[in-house]
Amino acid sequence: MGTLMKYEFRKTWKMKGFVLCLTAFFELIFLFGVFSDNEDLWGSSIVGLIFTTICGLFLIGVYGIHILSKDINSKQSYMLFMTPNSSYKILGAKVLENGGSVLLSGLFFILLAILDIMLLVVRYEDIQGMLDLVGVIISGDTEEFTYSSFAMASLDVVLSWVYLICVAYLAVVICATLLKGNRINGLLSFVAFIIIAILVDNLHDTLLGAFYVYSMPRLVSNIGFYLFLSGIFYFITAWIMDNKLSV
Repeated sequence: MGTLMKYEFRKTWKMKGFVLCLTAFFELIFLFGVFSDNEDLWGSSIVGLIFTTICGLFLIGVYGIHILSKDINSKQSYMLFMTPNSSYKILGAKVLENGGSVLLSGLFFILLAILDIMLLVVRYEDIQGMLDLVGVIISGDTEEFTYSSFAMASLDVVLSWVYLICVAYLAVVICATLLKGNRINGLLSFVAFIIIAILVDNLHDTLLGAFYVYSMPRLVSNIGFYLFLSGIFYFITAWIMDNKLSV
């Protein structure tokens, strides 16, 4: 498993490096703005960091999905699937590497955000004002913000990405097994992904819609929901690969 994960990482490290360089660029602007007391500059850099966080997690996740699609829809798949590894192990390595990359990237961005907030607090000596600002950004309500809710909301977002990756893997594998060789396979994979995601989203709202969106019970329920479904979609996808995929 470790060897497979290293192999998957080698195929995606350039994308991760690009996201890291972009993050470093905006972080340097932020630090320069803070220490030069240029609020417009550090305020703009925060927008850039938020944009980089959202797009970076998206790019890392989507690129992993692209790699799976390439593996099972091109000749290079022979090299991977002819190794003495089961589909469960191959897919598990992809899920762990891609999901782990999203998780670690998310934790990195969370830690960076906390450090930047602490720097602003120390620099401007307005602890409550900064907490209120973050509360508005996170939940739209300063009374709902706590450090624990911030951490749980961040974990909720990261795990929702992992869940979406597993859904996308399932969509790609379904289309590869049923429609292999079809020129619009990529489009059909995307449509299948949207349909599955919408159905699960409706189920999610039906089961958990009673809780306030940023309440602690809702966040805990979300995390459990996404973890459970990620596992379910993984086993379904691996079973299809093991029994239906022909490379």
